[in-house]
Amino acid sequence: MSDSRLNSIVFMANQIAINLAHGKEQQQCIIEIASHIQKFWAPSMRQQLFEAIELDTFEIEPLVKQAAKQLVH
Repeated sequence: MSDSRLNSIVFMANQIAINLAHGKEQQQCIIEIASHIQKFWAPSMRQQLFEAIELDTFEIEPLVKQAAKQLVH
């Protein structure tokens, strides 16, 4: 996968985390991030997120990484 596509996926995931994190406990944020990604992202997009996390070369919000662990591969 191209770095530009993975950058876009990471950017979107990070934005979701930032927008859902305000005023909530960490575990609730993780649940909401995972739910949003599971509901609204195509399986191919989720796979790209997993790839970006595995490469470990992108600045991914810790909440996104934790939420990804709850997603179905």
